[in-house]
Amino acid sequence: MLLGVVAAATGCSTPHTAAGTLDDGRRRVTALVLDTAHALPATVTFTPPTKVGEQPCRKTVAGYVIGRTGAHRAEVPLIVKVPPGTGRHLLDVIGRAWSKAGYTLNSSRLGETDFPQLSADTPDGYHVVATALTRPPPPGENSTIDLYAVSQCLRGS
Repeated sequence: MLLGVVAAATGCSTPHTAAGTLDDGRRRVTALVLDTAHALPATVTFTPPTKVGEQPCRKTVAGYVIGRTGAHRAEVPLIVKVPPGTGRHLLDVIGRAWSKAGYTLNSSRLGETDFPQLSADTPDGYHVVATALTRPPPPGENSTIDLYAVSQCLRGS
C-alpha cells in the first residue's frame, strides 16, 4: 500500500509499451532516417545504415530506475555529409519535409551556435532528430548532419 501511495505521489514515468514488434521498429527507424536523408539535395552523401541498435526500456519511479519492462527501443543513427556552411540551412529543408509528413516539430534548439538541432515526433509515435555540425570542418572535408530515429518501447521480434 505504501509503495502505491509513494508511486502515485511522486509520479511513475515508466514508458508505455506500444503495439508492434521490435523488428517492425527496426524497419521503421531505418526508413525514417533514410526518408529524411532523401529529402535533402543531391549534394549530400551518406551510407545507408546496416545495423539498428536497441536499448532496454526501464521502469522508473520518482526518477529512479527500478527494473526493466522487457521491451526495447529500436534506434539508428545516420551521418549525412553536407557541403561546408549548409548544415543550418538544410535543417530548414528537413523541417519542411517533416512538417509535410505530419510530424510534430520541436525547434527549440535551432538557435544553438555550434550544434543546432531539430527534433520531431511522428504520428505513429517515433522520434527523429537532426543535428547540424556548423563549425567549419577541416580543410577538404564536408560538414555533417547527424540524423537519429528511435522507436517507442516494443516487445519481441
